[in-house]
Amino acid sequence: MRKITYSALTDVGMKRKGNEDAFIVAEEYGLYVVCDGMGGHASGEVASAMTADEMVAFMQLHEDDGDLPYEIDMSATGEEQILSNSIQHANDKVYVAGMKDAKLEGMGTTVVALQEVGNHFVMGHVGDSRIYRLRNGELSQLTRDHSLLNHKIDIGELSTDEEIRAFKHGNIIVRAIGLKDYVQPETGLTDRQPGDVLLLCSDGLTDLVDDWTIENVIIQNVDDLDHGAQILIRMANDRGGKDNITVLLVRIDDEVAETSHEADADEIPLGISRFEETTEPSRDKFDPDDDDEDDDDYDFEDEFDEDDEPDEERTKPHQPAFDWDEDDDDFDDSVEEDNYDDDEITVNGPMVPPPIPPPRRAAPQAASRLPSIMIEEDEEDLPSIIIED
Repeated sequence: MRKITYSALTDVGMKRKGNEDAFIVAEEYGLYVVCDGMGGHASGEVASAMTADEMVAFMQLHEDDGDLPYEIDMSATGEEQILSNSIQHANDKVYVAGMKDAKLEGMGTTVVALQEVGNHFVMGHVGDSRIYRLRNGELSQLTRDHSLLNHKIDIGELSTDEEIRAFKHGNIIVRAIGLKDYVQPETGLTDRQPGDVLLLCSDGLTDLVDDWTIENVIIQNVDDLDHGAQILIRMANDRGGKDNITVLLVRIDDEVAETSHEADADEIPLGISRFEETTEPSRDKFDPDDDDEDDDDYDFEDEFDEDDEPDEERTKPHQPAFDWDEDDDDFDDSVEEDNYDDDEITVNGPMVPPPIPPPRRAAPQAASRLPSIMIEEDEEDLPSIIIED
């Protein structure tokens, strides 16, 4: 029997006024998505919610359509091409919305997506949100951040360990949804094995909680994903909670006899055969003092030294990178707060008609529900231009 259990939780963190993260789970397509919005005011939350919704809408429209509308990598599998197209479709919608409404101009979001297809999973991502996999007690990062740090490593500007450790702009990303009329998602495949736990998360977690700690928490809570998600959120908040935090855990509960690679993936329907109730998203700060009895094994005061403060530069909210050669006349690097009016912002997200069950999501349906002030930041805004890859 093929089984999947999942749990998801998002939290505003300790420093932000609102939550610009969003997640969605569309059971009909075995699709899991986490987005981390940017842009200030309400626009970051609009971008993340639109991206999640539009990916599901694309899956509905092109489930059996071999004629994909966006550029594809001919070396990629058909499943990768569909997931990549869904991300490019979402990019179009967010970009056009930003162009039509000055209050939303410059909004963007990262995205990580995981889709269940037969005996494997398809992965897609843009930005620095991540996918991890716990297998046989070891945690592996399956995605590579589209960050300025990795970009400089790739082009040879940073080569030594000392140069990499000294780099102070780890919060800057070079690829995001919605900032240009085209984006190139990165896709890949990972096999499906019983006992695996996959983690999709925003950088609000990974900037403050290191990989070995995440590994230990998942191992200790492999049978209770809800509790594991709560602990990861609490750990990030205990260490400053400088950003919104979203955690989506997916456990493979297949019986071993049903995972033979001899099976034809095309004969296995997409979708989730079983899932546990998703943890409802929090709109308030996660209270680190609100411990339950199951938390007795975790002493957060002993987990880290109060004097060992995280690198402020690396835990700043991510920003798109500046390209000095780019013509930025069509982009405004800021939104005038005096002209901002929440009541004027509406998002006409796609409606997914029956019989598809409504996806479980963590973002509001309309921007009019958002608070008028989303971020308190003193750092200098960067133009909404990303580096050409």
